[in-house]
Amino acid sequence: MRVLELKSNTLELKERILREADQLFHAYGIRSVSMDDIARKAGVSKKTIYQYYADKDDLVSVMVHEMLSEDMRAFEAIATQAKDAIEEMLLGAEQVKKMIRTVNPVVVFDLQKYHPKAWSVYKNFKEQYFLGALIKLLHRGIEEGYFRKELNVEVLAKMRVEQVQLGFDPTLFPFDKYNVMDVQWAFFDHFIHGIVTLKGYSKLIQYRQMYYQNEKLTQPSFS
Repeated sequence: MRVLELKSNTLELKERILREADQLFHAYGIRSVSMDDIARKAGVSKKTIYQYYADKDDLVSVMVHEMLSEDMRAFEAIATQAKDAIEEMLLGAEQVKKMIRTVNPVVVFDLQKYHPKAWSVYKNFKEQYFLGALIKLLHRGIEEGYFRKELNVEVLAKMRVEQVQLGFDPTLFPFDKYNVMDVQWAFFDHFIHGIVTLKGYSKLIQYRQMYYQNEKLTQPSFS
């Protein structure tokens, strides 16, 4: 029993450090937050942090992995529950919106520039899971008659995946001039209207009205 209690306390402390670090990173960006800041926020010493995480890069990598694993479970649940490809696309877009809402754009920039290990975790997720899931979704939509059958699925899936990252690029969309959410919804709106058939467009409007009335989707304009 004592061993189980120690393991439980160890896991709880490790998760608390990660949780407090995550809050600081999303509030201030990764580069501007030091290990001392994390230690103070978590109420532990830096020595304690290093018992669980080799360095800041390791901590950031674990944080990114945990965040993406949670997102992956959400996308898988959407794919299982959605009645058709249009609904899956809309609910998937809403999940992306939730992800963006909790991410400080500076974090994405810091990851890419200063934390290659963590950035590779993100890239692997994007290239191995997100891309594959989107390809599967596009094929589903074609089979259901909602997406145009002549689509080059692989090319469009890669384009859409890169669009999400592109919306965080401050050299193209400076944060003081563009709202990240507005940029992402502009990309999504353009993408989905470019792939639907007339049947798909009709279904899209139906879902827009249904979800907007029920306040499940907060973006009202798809037409």
